[in-house]
Amino acid sequence: MRAKGEGGQTLFESITVVLLLGLVLGVVYQGIGSLTRAIDGVDRRLQNLDEARVLMGVVSKDLRTATRLQAGTAAFALAGDREAVFYANLNNPAGGGVADSGPRRVRIFVDAQDRLIEEVTRPDATSVPPAYTYTGPATRRFVGRYVANPPARPIFRYLDVNGEVLGPTPLDADARLAVRAVQITLSIRRATSLPVAHTTLVNTVRLPNLDYQEAIGG
Repeated sequence: MRAKGEGGQTLFESITVVLLLGLVLGVVYQGIGSLTRAIDGVDRRLQNLDEARVLMGVVSKDLRTATRLQAGTAAFALAGDREAVFYANLNNPAGGGVADSGPRRVRIFVDAQDRLIEEVTRPDATSVPPAYTYTGPATRRFVGRYVANPPARPIFRYLDVNGEVLGPTPLDADARLAVRAVQITLSIRRATSLPVAHTTLVNTVRLPNLDYQEAIGG
């Protein structure tokens, strides 16, 4: 016991102060941890958005160049949920030989590692337009990664002239002839332990070259 007027603290008071300080520090550390996780989550979402924009830009640009090899034929050789194979006026300069200036055969698909891949094949130099053939090696390009579309959210949906969805996929020959636009949906999510939702972008690409081919071939 302390005598009257004697300064200092009892053991109980000291323990109480230490416990209170521990509680305060625990709350502070918890707040710092939550803030750090929130910042990390925002950073992840921005990374997902950047990746989604890059993938969407490439796929939209290439699909917009889809063309028919000749009037009355389909621009798409395959029209699936996660894979599209089509003919395209893709970076083909005028004035070259068949292999240089003819339409490319383009395949866009998602591989087993959730990466978006593009393969481009030039027409054979021995092709006689418009009966192009494509038996040579494809040039493969890695477009991006972290594609996380669930089965219920296909990457490609194919629309007719009225904007109605064609199906089922993969489309049959008649349905491929009716394609006038493609709706692209890309859900991107990098692997993380943070509760970060998918970043999803949707874009509908009209295929203007199809109408052009019909006009010049009709």
